Amino acid sequence: MCPDCRKEWEDAEKILQGAAALKEDVQAAMATVDWEALSERIADAALSRRRTASSPVRERPLRPRVFVLKPLFAGALGGLLIGAAVMYFALRTPPSGPAPGSAISASSEFIDRAELSATKRETIDYLDKSRALLLDFVQADPREAGWILQDESSARRTAGLLLKKRLMNTRLDDAAMAKARNLCDQIERMFVELSLISEEISAEEAARIQRYIEEKNLLLRIKLLRGELAGSEV
Repeated sequence: MCPDCRKEWEDAEKILQGAAALKEDVQAAMATVDWEALSERIADAALSRRRTASSPVRERPLRPRVFVLKPLFAGALGGLLIGAAVMYFALRTPPSGPAPGSAISASSEFIDRAELSATKRETIDYLDKSRALLLDFVQADPREAGWILQDESSARRTAGLLLKKRLMNTRLDDAAMAKARNLCDQIERMFVELSLISEEISAEEAARIQRYIEEKNLLLRIKLLRGELAGSEV
């Protein structure tokens, strides 16, 4: 390789040291250069300059020497550097759409709404079954009310509702369920009392409990609350 070619190669290598990450791509581009043809062109250019050295030329102000890459090197290196810059800024650009914090917040709100909806449905089921059991007791003759309560089916229903209420207690602590919690607690106390009554309950005691349920409008309040919860689910 001629000295001029060698010098250009060394200068190009110095610049490529600042772009080490792109070195392989640049060297691949340099491998495509026909160095023999390039040497001949440089030699011809040097000979041409010597031929015209004797002719008078206009003096030009001195300027600092600026290294200029050959078009092939400049194009390859410039393209790689521009591509790297585009990739850098593309990776730095924050993704569009909601921030992670807002996505988490939206997910939490969705879960809260789903849990509240499930609690309302369970409460409606509890109210329906409780009202049906209380209605059987209220409509019974006071002299037979004790036997109705001790019926195997009624006993299972009462025990099941007491268990269901205990399982619901934690979810009924939600502020949106405060009204339902208050009424469900009253129903629970009524079932506890009824479950302790034996078949020997007197007609007078049965009548007293029936009047208490009617005076507290327990059946009507259950019906109204049930409609309110069902309406909020629509």
